[in-house]
Amino acid sequence: KLSSRTALAVMLSLLAIQLPGLSPQPPTSRRALLRQAGALGAGAAGLAAAPPASFAGLLPPKQGIEKTKPADAELDDELLASKSVRDGIAALKQYRKSAISLQDQFAKDGNMNLIPVIRKEFDFSKLRDDLNVVTTVFDDQTQLTTDQRTRSIIYDLTELENAARLKKGDPERTPKKIANVQKWFVKLDKDFGDLFEYFPASALNYVPPPPPPPPPPPPSTPPLAA
Repeated sequence: KLSSRTALAVMLSLLAIQLPGLSPQPPTSRRALLRQAGALGAGAAGLAAAPPASFAGLLPPKQGIEKTKPADAELDDELLASKSVRDGIAALKQYRKSAISLQDQFAKDGNMNLIPVIRKEFDFSKLRDDLNVVTTVFDDQTQLTTDQRTRSIIYDLTELENAARLKKGDPERTPKKIANVQKWFVKLDKDFGDLFEYFPASALNYVPPPPPPPPPPPPSTPPLAA
């Protein structure tokens, strides 16, 4: 049987393993992880894509932190120009366009079956990865604010899907249910816009250069004379 002092020591050891704040290892920011991944050639998106604990359970975004304004955000220009971040921003812009298109379709048919389309257009796992990668360009203080934006986007999509559900055997939505679906479309678009305010226009409007033209065909060999 363990003494109370020994039991306490064991508990503290377990907590040190489970809680980063009690671990003897120094904390590592997502930005540092992305840089290390690039230096090792391991693929920046892979390391940066692990969703933070705040995504667990798809809880609504936490309130009460000191928010950083877009004009005060510090970002890493080198990371901003990386392929993984540029690809992530392009993917988020496409998600927003898909949501707007789906909202337009829903405005024309309030009884359309939204859930299959939502699940087709929005891969939640990929969306989390893209959100995590693009926000690594910011300093740690700004990430506290952008993390709120990213949690809001995931939460909006979850609530949009919940609001879009149709009861079995009842294919029609009441005006109240239609208004509730529209509310989450509007909030989703707003939260995408709020996140994009933290990125410079040059990053949002970046157009990748066209691929190089294919090499010319090799010259044909004239036939040998008989």
